[in-house]
Amino acid sequence: MKALIFGGADIKDYSFCRNYIDKSYIVCCDAGMNHAKNLGLKPDVIVGDFDSADKETISYFRNMGVVFKKYPCKKDETDMELGIDAAIEAGCREIVIAAGIGSRMDHTLANMQLLYALKKDGIEALLVNENNEIRLVTDKIIINGVKGDIISLIPMTQEVTGVTTKGLEYPLNNATLFFGSRLIAVSNVMLGNTAEVEIKSGLLYMMKCRD
Repeated sequence: MKALIFGGADIKDYSFCRNYIDKSYIVCCDAGMNHAKNLGLKPDVIVGDFDSADKETISYFRNMGVVFKKYPCKKDETDMELGIDAAIEAGCREIVIAAGIGSRMDHTLANMQLLYALKKDGIEALLVNENNEIRLVTDKIIINGVKGDIISLIPMTQEVTGVTTKGLEYPLNNATLFFGSRLIAVSNVMLGNTAEVEIKSGLLYMMKCRD
């Protein structure tokens, strides 16, 4: 089962969400419930300390009989972590995080690192908004898109070895990418509807981006 988790970051264009809603377990993290309301969705569960959600939206979903899981404001986990826990408890092994990329850079980076925590638990995860799709590569991935999509590869570990790409304008063949060095794998371009990225060791962020 897959989950679609809504964080509290802004979404101006909801069209990208339509790709992930069908047959998904819907989780909202605190103010992320606003996105479900805007999309006309009934969440399976809403979690958080509810310090950023408005009372009207809370009442709206309570009247619909949605399950709420309330946590204290002083806690070790972020609301996003609580949402992920709720999805895993429901049996989800594939997770899409929407509205987890925003103006709060600390939350954005924390959510990016959650991709690693999920990967260790054998759960495939994607962090997405209108302009970005972020995945963590540990071995090999297939990228679906269209010709001209921008692909950037950013090391998460000190070095990523054996980086080989297919279907990109500027190919890499058994390359090594280093964290903190001049980046040579930013703003590559897809040549068709699919591309491949394979690595031998390390951790690599794959970002499909658009302006």
